[in-house]
Amino acid sequence: MITIVGAGPAGSYLAYLLAKQGKEVTVLEEHNVIGSPVQCTGIVTHSIEKFLKLKKEIIAKKLNKVIVVSKNNKIEVNVDEVVMWRNKFDQFVAGMAQTAGAKILLNHKFMGFDGKNKIKVKDTKNNHIKEIKTGIVVGADGPYSAVAKAAGVDSGLKYYVGMQAKVKLNMDTAAFETHFGNDFPNFFGWCVPESEDTARLGIGCFENTQEYFYKFLERRTGKKDIVCWESGLIPLYNPKKIIQNDNVYLIGDAATQVKATTGGGIIPSLKAAHTLCDCIINNKNYNREFKRQSGRELLLHLKIRNVLNKFSDNDYDKLLELMSQEKVRKILKKYDRDTPIPLVANLLLKEPRFLLFSKVLFA
Repeated sequence: MITIVGAGPAGSYLAYLLAKQGKEVTVLEEHNVIGSPVQCTGIVTHSIEKFLKLKKEIIAKKLNKVIVVSKNNKIEVNVDEVVMWRNKFDQFVAGMAQTAGAKILLNHKFMGFDGKNKIKVKDTKNNHIKEIKTGIVVGADGPYSAVAKAAGVDSGLKYYVGMQAKVKLNMDTAAFETHFGNDFPNFFGWCVPESEDTARLGIGCFENTQEYFYKFLERRTGKKDIVCWESGLIPLYNPKKIIQNDNVYLIGDAATQVKATTGGGIIPSLKAAHTLCDCIINNKNYNREFKRQSGRELLLHLKIRNVLNKFSDNDYDKLLELMSQEKVRKILKKYDRDTPIPLVANLLLKEPRFLLFSKVLFA
């Protein structure tokens, strides 16, 4: 049997793929409702269609442009993206897994290993500890991964603290905003419409996140009021992260499979699920196969993030000037951030001046 800890998109999608291959799969979810609490903006590129087709009820908004804001500049770029209701999306993917034959146990919390082929699980509803025999354990239990900790592979991790809140704000419902500069150290701020008068506003930082968040909130909305919080940790991709240790595997946030440029992890996790499914079915080395199939892309995101982290407000202003050119806009429309290698290659081909920003790494 294969036991997957965590019924988020990564865990449920992997369960779906494995169940389709005839494997006996059980997914453990410590909460009593899948998709709760929400800790994600829920915005994805059209690349998600490579993996699954979203139902209409999952889609909160379709977006056709992004407004990129620096201290002294602002541009609009055409995109093709979707804002999802994250709880509904998680439930949809979990439903796919169940339809394929996987079993999902709610209110079941992973407590640790009891030898190689047995785990301890707490039924939180009945406050009962039990043992489950299993041949393989997959940690899809997020950045705090209890599976990674119990397997001794949770070291060397770095996280952004992401603070997001729903706020009352009227904005163009077909556009989302990204804000860059010294007011958003080491990451960026975002404002994503959910409805005519509600938006998801957030920021990520290594430290002092609350201070920067409230400054951004007041500047963008003129208020300090929020409707509700939707915050969480955003792991920084670690190319040296061990994601397989014997019969224990990690996927999603637990494996730092996140784009360092944006903090998005849904599509990298869905791609990783295909890799891990193949590794389990055909007894391949997941550490090696993941790096071969996805490592270059995530490493490129990380290198770009390292450059951006050294940007000044003036650097961001200049970057937006280059991005405002029509030839650059066309490339940004054609290649989304989930295809970083062709995106960067074509940007440099069309506008070699982007190379000038590489000097920031060595300043």
